[in-house]
Amino acid sequence: MKGLVEYFVKFPILANIIIAITLIGGIVSLMNTKKSYFPIRSDRNIQIAVSYPGASPEEMEEGVTSKIEEAIYAIPGIDELTSNSSENSAVVSILTLENHDIDEIYTEVKNAIDGISSFPAG
Repeated sequence: MKGLVEYFVKFPILANIIIAITLIGGIVSLMNTKKSYFPIRSDRNIQIAVSYPGASPEEMEEGVTSKIEEAIYAIPGIDELTSNSSENSAVVSILTLENHDIDEIYTEVKNAIDGISSFPAG
């Protein structure tokens, strides 16, 4: 180890060249690294869960689930739409198409649901 240090003290230009090559290699590697600020999501599902205490499954279906389905049915990019209404709650599941941006579909679904004004009180 002592001999290596002495060698670089005698020939400092060689140490500088090694540092420069390492630095250039790091910069080139950084430039070639793939970066993604908003990575592509592999999950294509969106779920909407609704709670309505005291409601029967029929009330959930008529007052909540069907209105959500009607509001989001025509949104482009939706492949499959399923719902399950039970006592006090309902779940609407959306499967999106692979070639559509799920974040864009999510925003459209949220806006469509926010636009529903006739939900039952509760």
